[in-house]
Amino acid sequence: ICVPAADARQEAGLQIAGKTIESDPAPFIDNNRVMVPVRDIVDALQADVSWDGEKQAVTVVKGSNQIAMIIGDPQAMVNGENVDMEVPPVIVNGRTMVPVRILAEGLQVPISWDNAAKIVNLERTVLVAGSSVDFPPFEFKEGDEFVGFEMELIDAVEEVIGEKISVKDISFDQLIPSLRSGQVDLIISGITIHEPRKEVVDFTIPYFDYGEIIITAKGSDQDMVLGDLAGQKIACQSGSISQETVNELVEKFPETRPVFLATLEEIWLATEQGIVDAAIVPYAPTAYYLTGHSDSNLQMAGKMFDSQQVGIAVQKGDQQLLNKLNHGLETLFENGTYDRIYEKWFGPNV
Repeated sequence: ICVPAADARQEAGLQIAGKTIESDPAPFIDNNRVMVPVRDIVDALQADVSWDGEKQAVTVVKGSNQIAMIIGDPQAMVNGENVDMEVPPVIVNGRTMVPVRILAEGLQVPISWDNAAKIVNLERTVLVAGSSVDFPPFEFKEGDEFVGFEMELIDAVEEVIGEKISVKDISFDQLIPSLRSGQVDLIISGITIHEPRKEVVDFTIPYFDYGEIIITAKGSDQDMVLGDLAGQKIACQSGSISQETVNELVEKFPETRPVFLATLEEIWLATEQGIVDAAIVPYAPTAYYLTGHSDSNLQMAGKMFDSQQVGIAVQKGDQQLLNKLNHGLETLFENGTYDRIYEKWFGPNV
C-alpha cells in the first residue's frame, strides 16, 4: 500500500474482511508504506508464522505460499523469488512490523486502501476446490447450480472451518495435476484413497466407503453373502469392477449364470422384474436410486464389499489445510450433520 508522503509515521487502521483488528503497536505509515504487526495479520488470515531470534528472521507460511524476511533487510524471499521492499521489517515494542503489501502479495490476499479513513483492508482468501461435476449423486449440475452429496458436505465443512470454499468444475483426469500446480487448493470428487495417489497428494480422514453391494427383489434374504449367489442368474455392468466379482464367482461355481448389461438402469430393471435372480452393483448410485424410488421392488442385501475409502485431497505437505479439513469432517461426524447429509442422498448408512 502506497500513501502520500505527508502521512509518514502516521498511525493507520487495519481491517480483515471488513472487521477492525486492534493491535499494539498499531499499524503506522513509514515512507509511504503501511507497516503492520505480522503476528496479528497472520493469525487473522489463519496462516503460520515462525521467528528465528538468532538470525532475526520471520517466516510466514500459508499452504504453498511462503514469505521469509529479516529485520532491517529490504529484500524478502516470496514464494521462491527475491522481492525488494521500500521499507524493511522493523521491531517496535518487541513486535515485528512488516509492509502489509508484502504479506498481501505473498499470501495472495486481496488488499485495498481507504485514503480518507487511513484504513488498509485485507480480504480473506477463498479456497478453491476442484471437482468433476458429472458424478451423481456425489456432484452434478441442476441448471447452473452444483448439487450432490459432496457439494453439501463441503458447504458444511466450510461453515465449520470458517473459510469460504469455491468449487471449480474440472475433468477428473485433470484434478490431481490442477492440485499439484496450485490451480486448486483441494479436491472433493469421489476420489478414492490408495497408495499411488498418496505418493503425490495428501488425504483427509475418509468420509465415504465406495464399494459393491448385492441387490435382489424385495422379499429375498437380506443377509445374503456372495456365496449365496452360486448357481443363480446374476447381472452386473459390463467392464465394471462388479464384472470381475461375477467372473470370480463363476470360476468358483461354474453353474452360476452371468448376465452382462450395459447400464445400471438395465440391471435395476432386470432384477426388479425377475429376469435375473440378483445383481452385483456399485453401492453409491444404487443407494441414490433407491432413495428416490421408494416404490421400487428392489432391495440391497448383505454388506458392502470391495470397499474403497474416499477422502478430500490436498497438496502434498499442506498440513495446515489438512488439519482444518479433518477438523471440519470430525465435527460433522460428531454433531450429526454428516449423517443427515448422507441419509438425504443414500438412505440409512449401511
